[in-house]
Amino acid sequence: MKKYFLSFAIIGILTSCLLVKAYAQQDSTKKINISTSILGKEDSDKIDDKNTPAVSKYPKIFGGITFSRIDWGFSRLINDGSFTLNENNEFLEYKKASNFGFDIAQFGLRFNDRFKTYISTGFEWNYLRLKHNVLLDQDATPLDYSYPDDITYKKNVFTSTYLRVPLTFEFRSKRFKNGERAKLAVGAMTGILIKGSQRLKSNEQGSQKFKDNYNLASFQYGAFARLGYDPMGVFVKYYFNDMFENSPDQQGLNNFTFGLTLGF
Repeated sequence: MKKYFLSFAIIGILTSCLLVKAYAQQDSTKKINISTSILGKEDSDKIDDKNTPAVSKYPKIFGGITFSRIDWGFSRLINDGSFTLNENNEFLEYKKASNFGFDIAQFGLRFNDRFKTYISTGFEWNYLRLKHNVLLDQDATPLDYSYPDDITYKKNVFTSTYLRVPLTFEFRSKRFKNGERAKLAVGAMTGILIKGSQRLKSNEQGSQKFKDNYNLASFQYGAFARLGYDPMGVFVKYYFNDMFENSPDQQGLNNFTFGLTLGF
């Protein structure tokens, strides 16, 4: 299933790029709407005022710098389909787990007033506030760890940082009387590992921070959905790939996140 999904994601991205290229070549007078959007507000929304007749011609290419789809929510590790970690992964038990991310650039095609597709890029962080007094070993393959006897950690946060590249298909309703819309977005999410880190704090050694890839998946992929009422919403993401690679004891450990999103 993972191979099929990865193939689908790649095909979807290539198809999107080809569609944009085809429309650009079809009409040499068309111009790409390069713009900056904040919290999902684009030029296409600005000119489509509820009191102004629609004058936009579709399809319309858009792209540029953005600061939107700001996600903040919770993470849950799923171990072989269960929220309970098996004995090989008990050292990763957490008090709290969270997810944060946002997009900084986008490029896509609006087909009509109701539907658009686009590819974007941004950053995403996953935080595990570990429950146990565990120290992850650096430069160890497969993933390894120890329990220091002479140190008690008051803070133990394991973080992964990814460059995310989602492919989105977004639908929106007609404007309501107040001018707002309901929106639904679904798509494929991919990501490239930037770094992993473990931040520790103890009375014995103070604050410490270690950086390593900790056998985290160098490439992650999954699916997501967003549902909102302009511009607020909720999101859910599920990553199909294992959270760690080259680490047999962690096979079948996946990440599931959900929460609030700002800037559809």
